[in-house]
Amino acid sequence: MPSDPASFIRRKGPNAPARVASSGRSAYFELLRNRNFRFWFASSFTSSVGDWMGFVALTALMTQLFENSSSQLFAVGGLLMIRLLPSAMFGPIAGVIADRYDRRKVLVFTDMARAVVYFMIVFAGDVLAIFALTFIVECISLLFLAAKDASLPQVVPDKEHLTEANQLNLLCSYGTLPLGAVSTSIMIAVAGVVGGFVSFEVDPLRLALLLDSISFVLSGLLLFQVTLPGEAERRQRREDAAEDGPGILDELREGLDFIRGFPLLRALITGIVGVFFGAGVVIGLGPVFMVSDLGQPSANWSILLSAVGGGLVVGIAVLIPVFRRFVQEEVFPIMLASVGILAVATALSVNFTMALVIGSLLGAAAGVAVVQGYTLLQSYTEDATRARTFSLFYVLTRISLFAALGISPFVAGAIGSIGVATGLGVVSVSGTRLTLVVGGLIGLYFGLRTRTAIKQAMTREDSPLKIGGAVIESDPALAEGLFISFEGGEGAGKSTQIRKLAAALEDEGRDVVVTREPGGAPLAERIRELVLDPLTTDMNDRTEALLIAAARADHVESTIRPALEEGKVVLCDRFIDSSLAYQGHARGLGVDDVGEVNRWAIDGVAPDVVVLLRLDPEEGMARVERRAAERAAEEAEERGGNVVPFREQGIDRLERAGREFHREVAKGYLKLARSGGERWLVVDATADADVVHAQVRAGLHRWLPLPDEPAVAVAPEDEPDVTAEDVAASDADAG
Repeated sequence: MPSDPASFIRRKGPNAPARVASSGRSAYFELLRNRNFRFWFASSFTSSVGDWMGFVALTALMTQLFENSSSQLFAVGGLLMIRLLPSAMFGPIAGVIADRYDRRKVLVFTDMARAVVYFMIVFAGDVLAIFALTFIVECISLLFLAAKDASLPQVVPDKEHLTEANQLNLLCSYGTLPLGAVSTSIMIAVAGVVGGFVSFEVDPLRLALLLDSISFVLSGLLLFQVTLPGEAERRQRREDAAEDGPGILDELREGLDFIRGFPLLRALITGIVGVFFGAGVVIGLGPVFMVSDLGQPSANWSILLSAVGGGLVVGIAVLIPVFRRFVQEEVFPIMLASVGILAVATALSVNFTMALVIGSLLGAAAGVAVVQGYTLLQSYTEDATRARTFSLFYVLTRISLFAALGISPFVAGAIGSIGVATGLGVVSVSGTRLTLVVGGLIGLYFGLRTRTAIKQAMTREDSPLKIGGAVIESDPALAEGLFISFEGGEGAGKSTQIRKLAAALEDEGRDVVVTREPGGAPLAERIRELVLDPLTTDMNDRTEALLIAAARADHVESTIRPALEEGKVVLCDRFIDSSLAYQGHARGLGVDDVGEVNRWAIDGVAPDVVVLLRLDPEEGMARVERRAAERAAEEAEERGGNVVPFREQGIDRLERAGREFHREVAKGYLKLARSGGERWLVVDATADADVVHAQVRAGLHRWLPLPDEPAVAVAPEDEPDVTAEDVAASDADAG
């Protein structure tokens, strides 16, 4: 395990998990062609359907054993608390055990063991016996699920298809909810028909539990056909390291320490925990809500649950491909918040039809959120800790789900009903409805909190430097130097400010190197001439981006890296963020793709600070044109009144790109500054050059401490902030 949790994410890059099911249908086809995965998938599907049948049947059985609603609530709550208890007591250890023993044998054994226990539940005659057997089966399930999640990467032959495999895995685990609910409804109908032909009573709920037991037998037989590549070698490595290796508790502590030191993992896990809690409140109170608040027969609970499960299937199987083009770190918290909002809307439903519609939307939002969270978590987790990370992830989601399932009935039962005064008189509101609203608000809170946590995790100082869609792994050999790049649109005054800052820093006794892009090195300067030549009219956008990246690679190796290794302050007129704003955003090539090309080109040399000189693009181009006119007049005078050649008029190829292009550049810079975190220093460039310089020097005090008696000191709070309104205004200008 790496000593620095963030070192792994630097190698992976946050853009890796942002592409779901990138291989499309061919990835699913390749997965299902694999014999191992087919058996593994069939087993997962079979046991999941049976497990949901058992869940629906057991919760319904609790309402059948008691007559009044309060007793039903407490019975359902007690059952679900029993299902929660093993996760809280033994859950984290299950992942360590799954790593220590033959996973295939663990999977087959636990499936068969669950079949036996559910068969015993079929004939259990009282509540206490059902509670005890439920506790046992949940303990066994913890070990099964840990081994299952850990074995998936072994079953998938092509690691590029791991995302699709996770999608199918989650579709089996949670998308089979409607099948389990529908199967239970079918059992009720079948039992009614059979009861008319036999002399004894057929209990449909116990019949469903019997089918649940059979499903685990079938699942175990399917898993027996699976082979786990590399399992023997993995077991041998474990045995070789057993004498000197850490114990179970030490391994558990090591995995927990890794997650605690990785803020992004904490944010992902916390967010999914919130989703499960919000959904759990709805499921936990659903049977009673159906009868007491919507006036429906108890059998309709399975119909509502089928609607939620159907939405879940749509979210996982249909909506996920729709979100491929979006960055998952941004969409994920939005879907979390949507789950909370829809849970509140479900609680406020006034009739069964409305509850069905909103419930299906709730399931769809939850399906998208779960797949995105699961994929992000797997993409950001190192192989050495994946089993323990997923074990803890699964345990926490189960704790959240079953806590909501178990606690919410008790809360609703304790509240009873409350009279609310309205203009039409006093309206009675049930504790069930109020608890559903509170559960939804908790889910909404987790969604908003996760959005903030992910943003902070991606911009905090010890997290990887994210430039566009690429992650820059800084070269530790450059730590003694300081790299400052100046960015901004045309005419913003970068060259002027660099000269002034260089003079000030040299007066302070610092060793300064001033350079520029494109250029800054002999070969790079030749590329600059080609890229900026106004007569170069046939260059396409990709060629332009690649040429600038090539010039940057030469510039870094020839000029910037040597200066930083010597501990100097490097002031560069434009760097990688110019490519992101000009080629990535304004040219429409994509910030992520341009960022990835340049990540490779700069080889770990990234600016410590980016100074963005903000200036309205209209004003900037007016400055460029005035400057060009002045130069042309001077040149013409020197030539005796002759016309200055086109290529010598002082306006280069990029400056001639047009007003609309430069408005897009300004928008691109603002968006980069918003997402770039603390490495960006934004300064208003409309003021006099000396005032701008004072703001720049004062703003750099965190990286370059001011001398004891600075000539001008501008407080950091005087620096303009980049807000959402700035971007909106820029968008409006561009429109």
